[in-house]
Amino acid sequence: MLTRIEIDGFKSFEGLVVDFLPFTVVVGNNAAGKSNLFDAIQLMANLASNDVAEAFKNMRGEPLELFRQTPHGRVSRIKLAAEVLVDPMVRDPWGSEVSLNHTRMRYEVTLERRELRPGIPKVLVAEEAAYPILKRDDRWAESNRPSKSFRAAHLKYTRTKPWLTTDDTAEGLSFSIHQDGRQGRNRPASAAEATVLSSITNAEFAHLFALREELKHWRLLQLDPALLRRPAPATANDILEPDGRNLAAVLAQLKAESATEERPLGVLSDIASDLNNLIPGVSRLDAELHKASQEYRIELTMRDGLPFSSKVVSDGTLRVLALLTLLHDPRHRGLICFEEPENGVHPGRIKPLVRRLRDMVTLPSDEVSALEPLSQLMINSHSPVVLSALLGQDNQPSDGMVLFADTSTVSDPVARETRRRTRLRPVRSQMQGRLFEEGVAPSGFVSDMEVQRVLETVHAEG
Repeated sequence: MLTRIEIDGFKSFEGLVVDFLPFTVVVGNNAAGKSNLFDAIQLMANLASNDVAEAFKNMRGEPLELFRQTPHGRVSRIKLAAEVLVDPMVRDPWGSEVSLNHTRMRYEVTLERRELRPGIPKVLVAEEAAYPILKRDDRWAESNRPSKSFRAAHLKYTRTKPWLTTDDTAEGLSFSIHQDGRQGRNRPASAAEATVLSSITNAEFAHLFALREELKHWRLLQLDPALLRRPAPATANDILEPDGRNLAAVLAQLKAESATEERPLGVLSDIASDLNNLIPGVSRLDAELHKASQEYRIELTMRDGLPFSSKVVSDGTLRVLALLTLLHDPRHRGLICFEEPENGVHPGRIKPLVRRLRDMVTLPSDEVSALEPLSQLMINSHSPVVLSALLGQDNQPSDGMVLFADTSTVSDPVARETRRRTRLRPVRSQMQGRLFEEGVAPSGFVSDMEVQRVLETVHAEG
């Protein structure tokens, strides 16, 4: 679970520090930087599994464009930091299972553009570190008022020394992997083309492996209705792809794993029920393998008993179906970033949709089991209807966090320039008052007047 991110030098961000709750909604106009936040999260996830060159592929923008543009040119460094809560037990691909004794971690990585040869720039890992967050410093955990079962299962604090540091040695900069029950290691940091974290592929260094697994499971969903409505080949992956192209295969797999004599459709019946509550008229959902074509196909049956294939279902229905499928998948864990859930959904159904999504995350205040994976959802939107669904009568968030994204001007007398940057400010609530020191967010709170100004545009959306 991602609890804080710090971004400097990436796209429109300069010195950004923002905390998150299990359910967080980022609201803002187009070009305010909402998608840039998701891109930064996606880049950190990519760096946990791939080398730098591969991590930059499929990002929105060329590698050079990801470095912040200023009046004096592009910066040479991107600094990213994340504070996370990892699952208390990890299992590596070889079956080794380890219980962790510390689950609150901070990870930092700095990327640098260098010209290794004239005119040929390359992005390298300049610095990397992983530290334990100590119990006395963990304001996020305390502000969430965790239940006894959540505290016992997920909040563990025994480590005081770092797991990974970048040290200046006689031979030059070196990445140092410190002992985690085993002998540590050192690696040169002069021209690193991948993060150390991406190389931790088993539970030998259990806490770094758990950190890697946490970042790997951060997912940015960019669902494409054209791909969602297509059949999926029998060989398709059964974990939902970011664009949703294998939705039919995922549904078929969930049905096969959960079907019983009493419930032949298994969890698909639950997904259909949720879908019907959000988009009335759906009575049945099924996914089967078409033997002749060797493709999985989706079929939705409506209240009048008429079946429809996914080829004729609306874009909004398919997007909601894909998200519900992922959230109902028992294999799902970690953070989902989902853009503009209101697209293709009738304005009258947006509030129930947002509230249902809010109910499907892991809340520290709930009674939980150590076996339940942590689930977190972050959405962005420019819709005042989405905002109104999250606020109570006092215009304060009832559950979850609401962040306003906009741009502000930075005046730098040393560099003799002014710069525009994205800022993210929370709408004030009791939770934020407990989370931020002395009740003040790093970038300030959104005023009641700003909230009301956005809410007053809700009728224009109808």
